[in-house]
Amino acid sequence: MMAGRMAYMELRTGWKGLLIFGLLILVVSAGMVQIFPTFRDSLTEELEGANKVSLELPDEQGGNVTLSWESMENATSYMVLEDSRLSMVTAKLKYKGEETSITFEKDFEEKRYYAVTAVLNETSDPLLIGIATTEEGENPFQELLQNPIYKGFTGGRNVNMLEAKGFITLEFFSWWWMLAGMFIAYLSVSVIASDFENKHMDVLLSTPISRRRYLIEKFGAMTVVALLIILVATAGIAGGLTSINALNEFSADVVFLSLIGCLPFLMVIAAVGVFTAVLFQKVRASMGVTFAFVFAEFFLYAFGGFSKSLEWMKTISIFQYWDYASVIIDDFFKAGDFIVLTILALVLLIIGIWVFEKKDIPA
Repeated sequence: MMAGRMAYMELRTGWKGLLIFGLLILVVSAGMVQIFPTFRDSLTEELEGANKVSLELPDEQGGNVTLSWESMENATSYMVLEDSRLSMVTAKLKYKGEETSITFEKDFEEKRYYAVTAVLNETSDPLLIGIATTEEGENPFQELLQNPIYKGFTGGRNVNMLEAKGFITLEFFSWWWMLAGMFIAYLSVSVIASDFENKHMDVLLSTPISRRRYLIEKFGAMTVVALLIILVATAGIAGGLTSINALNEFSADVVFLSLIGCLPFLMVIAAVGVFTAVLFQKVRASMGVTFAFVFAEFFLYAFGGFSKSLEWMKTISIFQYWDYASVIIDDFFKAGDFIVLTILALVLLIIGIWVFEKKDIPA
C-alpha cells in the first residue's frame, strides 16, 4: 500500500465531520471577537446619573467624604443608599433629608457605591438621581483574576479585559483547549478503537501495512486535523479583529503563534487516544480514559497555582508547556516548551506502537 494512503483515507472518510466542526470553530472564534466591543462599552460606560452626583474623597484614611448632588424639582427629601456592590442588593440607608450635600468620615478601605434618590411624595417610589463610587475606573475583573484558576489562564500576568488581547486570552483560550482537545481525543480514539469493535483490524492488517505504519498514519491524520482547526481558528479570530479594527492591538501573526503553540498539546492528546485505543480496544473505555487524562492534566495545572507547595503539579501537566499568554502578552514564543510537548507526543506514540505490536487482535 502506498505510503500515506491510510492517512489519506482517514481524512477522506471524515471530511464531513471535520467540515462541520471547522465551521463551528470559525463561527465561534470570529463571533467571540465580535462580542468584545459591546462587552468593553458595557463596562466603560459611566454609572447611571454619574454626571449629577459628585463624590470628593480625602487624601488619607479617616478624613471626610463629601457627597453632593443636583436638586430635583418637586422633591420633598433625598435619600442616599450605601453598598459595597453596584447591584445595591444589601444597601443601607446612609442619609435621608432635604439637603443636597452630606459629609461623613471615611472609615472603610474597600470600595463603596452611593445611590442618591429623590422622594417626591409619600405614595410614589423614589426617583434615582445618580450613582457615585469611591473607586470609579477600577478594572471590574481585578478581583476575579486573583482566583488561581484564572491565574492559570494568564500565567499569573496582569490582563486587562478591556483590551482585545486580554479579552481573547480569557474568553477564548480558557475554553479552546476543551473544545479542540475533546474533539481530537474523540477522533484519535474512535478512528482506531472502532476498527477493533467493527472487526476491521484483521482485514486492514492483512494488506501490505504493518501495525507500526497503521498507527503512525492514523496519528499523522490526527495531526493534520489539529493543524487544520488551528488554521481555521486563526482565520476566525484574525477576521473578527479586522472587522472591529483591532489588528493594530492584536496582530494576525500573534494570533497564529498563540494557536500554533497548541499543536503539540493536541498531538499529546492524540497520542494518548492512540495508546488507550490499542490498549483497551473499546471505544467507550478508551474515550473515558483519554477524556479523564485531559481533565486530570487541567486540574493538576489549576491546583498547582493555589500555593507554592503545590507548584510541582504544574511540571507534570501538559498545560504548563503551552503558554499562549506568553505570546499574546509578552510577545515571546516558547520554542522550548513546543519541543518538549512534541517529544512527549512522539514518546507516547512509540509506547502505543510497542503495545499494539504485543497485543493480540480479537477475531
